[in-house]
Amino acid sequence: MKEIYVKYTQFNLWANRRIVESFAPLSTKEMETPIVSSFPSVRLTFLHIWDAESLWLERLKGNSPTAFPSKSFVGDNTVVFGNLLRVSEDFRSFVETQPGDYFEKTLEFTTLSYGPQTQRTFEMIHHCMNHSTFHRGQLITLGRQLGIQQFPPTDYAFFLRELG
Repeated sequence: MKEIYVKYTQFNLWANRRIVESFAPLSTKEMETPIVSSFPSVRLTFLHIWDAESLWLERLKGNSPTAFPSKSFVGDNTVVFGNLLRVSEDFRSFVETQPGDYFEKTLEFTTLSYGPQTQRTFEMIHHCMNHSTFHRGQLITLGRQLGIQQFPPTDYAFFLRELG
């Protein structure tokens, strides 16, 4: 199971890097343009992915964060992108350094919205990586509405092909 989740977190980092590269040329105004979606702008969608990966990583480490990292965040798009890529790298690194039996552990944690929870670690990792994939798809749709014509493939199959 470890091999699967190491590869899945590697994929997540790879895909996040690709999506960040696609949005890096946008101005602050474009990143904050109101667009109807789960989150009302590209910037807020990036912040949400960063928040979620940060919270799930902390829970996997045995912590229960009490606030979203972006709650008090002030910074430009470069910092938003850097924070997301940093937490994706930290997530990958954390998963890679865990012993094989870690992925069968059950953890208790408290969420910001639903209170105390219990879940197996591999399910937590799977959920978080899937959640990021979902929102990357939304970002592509939002980006098209802002005039971005081309996006690199971010599918898991393309990641695997690149690995060889």
